[in-house]
Order: sequence, then structure tokens, then C-alpha cells
Amino acid sequence: MVKTDIVQITTLVIFIFSYILIFSGKFDRTTAALIGVIVMLSAGYVFHFMTFEDLLYHIDWEVIILLFGMMTFVGELARTGFFKYLGVKTLKLSKGNLWLMFFYLTMMTAVVSMFIDNVTTVLLMIPLTVEAAEIMGINPVPLILGEAVFSNVGGTATLIGDPPNILVGIAAHLPFVSFIINLSIPVFMAIVVSLVLSRVIYSDWFNMKPENIEAILAMDEREYIEDYKRMRFLILLLFLMVLFFATETITGIPISFVALVGGTISLAVSEYSPQEVFKAVEWPTLVFFIALFALVGGLDETGLLEDMAHSISQISNNPLIIALIILWVSGITSSVVDNIPITAALIPVVASLSSLYHSSVLWWALVMGADIGGNLTPIGSSAGVISIGLSRKLGYDISNKEWIKMGSVTGLASLVVCSLSLLFISLV
Repeated sequence: MVKTDIVQITTLVIFIFSYILIFSGKFDRTTAALIGVIVMLSAGYVFHFMTFEDLLYHIDWEVIILLFGMMTFVGELARTGFFKYLGVKTLKLSKGNLWLMFFYLTMMTAVVSMFIDNVTTVLLMIPLTVEAAEIMGINPVPLILGEAVFSNVGGTATLIGDPPNILVGIAAHLPFVSFIINLSIPVFMAIVVSLVLSRVIYSDWFNMKPENIEAILAMDEREYIEDYKRMRFLILLLFLMVLFFATETITGIPISFVALVGGTISLAVSEYSPQEVFKAVEWPTLVFFIALFALVGGLDETGLLEDMAHSISQISNNPLIIALIILWVSGITSSVVDNIPITAALIPVVASLSSLYHSSVLWWALVMGADIGGNLTPIGSSAGVISIGLSRKLGYDISNKEWIKMGSVTGLASLVVCSLSLLFISLV
């Protein structure tokens, strides 16, 4: 049994207090996290386990720079009308067939979420989806839920698809290609299972006869393009960025630097001022990440996280069993609280366990659990929360019952699929 001293207990209490404050809603999550950092650092000076310099050491600036660069780039690409263009093009392909519409929209959302954060994806897709559904006289809720659910599943496949992936990728030094190699099969299987379940869940909805198909087919996707020349340039730039992401192990160029270059170039070619461009950057989110790094750093400085990893390792000497525990713990936990702080808290523990077992399967378990577990409840992921809020704003309330019928069922099925896939990954 691992013994804990007064300093470890103190830091753990502060950490738990900070997380309760973050999820209580009494303060904005960034403000709550900063309050926790101040308390943690104050305790660090009192008990001599952490200084301000130590705090700065624990902040992973690569993650912050990567997020900043991608936020800047995505904001500029969205301004060109690219995502609206894709959405209208996808709607027209379905030709009024509701199953095809659901399939095309959710698949496009999943694929785009592999390279663009899923919150941005659903923010851009849902208004267009609601507009099309109203023209056709159908209930858009199944489409909205499908986009929310599949954005989380699709975002699992790449290093830049979801914030937890970025955290894990940078912390574990996992290259971009490793995410695709190890996660493409479980993500594909989760998508297939979710599609099959969706077909059953919404069978009555799929059999409806929509109206005004001609109005949808008459929509001109080119009208949604604000700047065709800049859009083509930024799409080319995105391909080059992904190419450098994928060849990081060959070129030695960090993906954070590639993202920064991409963001800077998009800023340079923008017709807007830097002040306007940087409105697309979620500054509170960046500060939130910095605060989380500091809070977890306080636990790390006292050796508590290493002791926790040692305790977990006593459960079994089989890394697959430990991976399954991590998958379901992170998945269930991420279904009730935001997956970003959960991932930040678990990373040092998984790092210690991965060193002990000399296996990367634990990292993939954490990624899949944190990302896909968010589909289990309406509050489990940022994309889910945004989708429900935006849907309500547009006049369509999504009840908890409605979410459970779609999100929880497909989420549980996806986690089961991921559990099976861990066996395959562990053997590779």
C-alpha cells in the first residue's frame, strides 16, 4: 500500500477542490482553474514543493502553440465560406433521401473533425442543417444529434482531431501517423456500428417523405463562398500542413511549429486586421489549458501521480487489462465532466504506467475513452453541449431522453468496439 504524506494530501485536496469549482458552474471554467492554480502555488510556497518557476516548467507550450496556430488557421478558412460550401454540396448529393442525407452529413462531419476541431465543425454545420431541414419540412434533431456524435468519433482518429488527442500526442511524443495507424480501425468500426444503430433508432424518421426537394437541389453552393481565391490557397495550405504533420518523424519539424506557420500565413493573407483574425482564437481555452497543466504539475511535484500509477499497476501485470481499465474509467468520467481536464489529470499516470509496461496501448485507451466517452451524455463533450445549445437557439430542444436514445446507445457500443480493438492494438 502506498503511503501518502501531508503534502500529497494537501495537493490532492486542492486539486479536487479546483475540479469541483470548474464543474460547479459558479465560475467560468477558466476563472475557476486559475483560482485553483493560485491556491496550489500558494501551498507550494508554504510547503516548499513548488515555485512559480516549477509551475512554468509543467506548462506544455507545444500544446498551446499548436492550438493557437490551428485556431487562427481554421478561423480564416471558415471566413472564406468553405465549410458552408461543403455542407450545401453534401445536402444536394442526397437528393432528398433522408438516409443518404444523414449518412453524407454525418460522414462529412466525421471526416472534417479529423482535421478541424469538432466544436468548430458543429458550429458551422448545424445552422445549415436546420435551414435545409426546415425547407424540406422535416425534424432536424436526428441530423443534429448525428453530427454531434460523429464529430466526436471522427475526431478520435487524428492527433489534431480533438483537444485530448493533442494533449496525449505531445505528452507521449506520438507522431501524427501513429494516431492514424492505431486508431483508424477502431474509429472505422465505431462509425459503422453507430451508423447501423442510427438506422434502427431513426427508422421511422428515415421513411418520411420530405418536401421541396427542388429547393435543395436548386441551391448554389458557390454562393456561399466569400473569397474563392483565398479559399483555394488556404485549402492548399491545409494539405501542406497535414503533409508536414504526417512526416514529422522524417523532417524533424514539430507539428506545433507547422501549425504556427500555417496560422501565421493565414493571418498574412487575410483581408482582416490581426485584432479581427484573433477573435477566432479561443483565448479562455488556451488559458484553461495552461491552468490545468499547472494544477496537474502540483500533484506531480509531490510524487502523488507516480504513487497512483504504482497502485494501479498492482491490479494486474497485463497491460491489456490496465488499458481496458483506463478506457472505461476515462470514458465514463468524460461522460459527466469535460474530457480536457480528465485527460490532463490522467496523462502523468498513464505516462508512468506506459514506462512500466513499455507499451503505447495505454495511450490509445486514454484517447478513445476520453473522446468517445463524451457521447454517453449530453454534457460529456464540448461538441455535444454546443450542439444542444445551438439547436435550442434555433428552435429545437433536444431532451435528455432524445440524447440517450442516440448518443448513449451509440457511445456505449463504440466503447465496446474500442475495447475489442485494444486487443488488436496490443498485439501489433
